[in-house]
Amino acid sequence: MAVDAIEQLEVKINRLIEQHEKAKRDKESIEKKLQQKESEWHHLKGQIRQYERERLELREKLDKIIGQFSTLDVSDELE
Repeated sequence: MAVDAIEQLEVKINRLIEQHEKAKRDKESIEKKLQQKESEWHHLKGQIRQYERERLELREKLDKIIGQFSTLDVSDELE
């Protein structure tokens, strides 16, 4: 009887060890994915900053071009 109880206890302990190892592997996998996502997020954040700078430059150039058109006196030529 005592041998049977010990065997059951051994099975339970082995099952707990397996579950612990699986949880440990899952945690490592999730941490690796998190690091990848954080790296991707930083990269995308840098791209957004670049796009915002480019958009600002284009806006300034367009404003300058539009300003040049507004200084033209087109009304005299139409008459």
